[in-house]
Amino acid sequence: MKKNGIKQIRGLGTIKNIKDLRDKVNRAKNNPTELTNLLCKDFNIRQNDQDRWVTFDIANNEETYNIEDLFDNYAVAGVDLSSTTDLTCATMLIVKNQKKYVIQQYFIASDRLEFKIKDDKIPYDKWEKRGLITVCEGAKVDYSKVTEWFLKMKDEYEIVPIYVGYDPWNSNYWVDEMTAYKFKMLEIRQGAKTMSNPMKQLEADLIEKNVNYNNNPILKWCLCNTAVKRDDNDNIRPVKGQKQRARIDGTVSLIIAYCVLFDKMNDYLALQEE
Repeated sequence: MKKNGIKQIRGLGTIKNIKDLRDKVNRAKNNPTELTNLLCKDFNIRQNDQDRWVTFDIANNEETYNIEDLFDNYAVAGVDLSSTTDLTCATMLIVKNQKKYVIQQYFIASDRLEFKIKDDKIPYDKWEKRGLITVCEGAKVDYSKVTEWFLKMKDEYEIVPIYVGYDPWNSNYWVDEMTAYKFKMLEIRQGAKTMSNPMKQLEADLIEKNVNYNNNPILKWCLCNTAVKRDDNDNIRPVKGQKQRARIDGTVSLIIAYCVLFDKMNDYLALQEE
């Protein structure tokens, strides 16, 4: 079997080095992105342009923190606003002691919530009791609740985002509201050109267990639900996989925060040094 497999690899031993290929195989064992590239480029196995992003083992991090330990810090933020069926997610990202700390709050509309709990088989009600998710009355998420959460983080914990990243779709009045409260807003469009490098950095951080998200089960679920859509230049962006009911909003919100960090890294580091 191994011998036959080797015969299928064009250029092996001439333009492709066996040791280098073996190293690639070992790295790809726990890295879905590298596995996709390996199968396509080295083994000539055609891949779907939508592939699973990270495994559960990569996404899983049971490390926790006390939010009091993050008191009085600057952050960058990202928000993924929802339609009527998806979650809305707000993320604060803090870099401290060579580690990235993630604070998230989720928001969902109350209409048909009981149906969603049974149909999606997801414990939104238990997550609400834990304070991880805010249920908004009516058929859609009240974006003012998102603003209130940012104000709470600022007033109670003195965690201040230097910029809040957002996708411009359906966000006009909310951006105006946040701006009125003196938050600096940064438009982040959800495309491969914008998201690819930050998403790849997030993946690397997850592999290294460098992202402490307080063992948030919603984010862990979103990370495992996320697939990638890849273009011809190996640029990637997050998409839903085959299960369209599975949510990825927490992942998207976190990637938006990473986009802000990439864009405003010098500003962020300068403020931390003050």
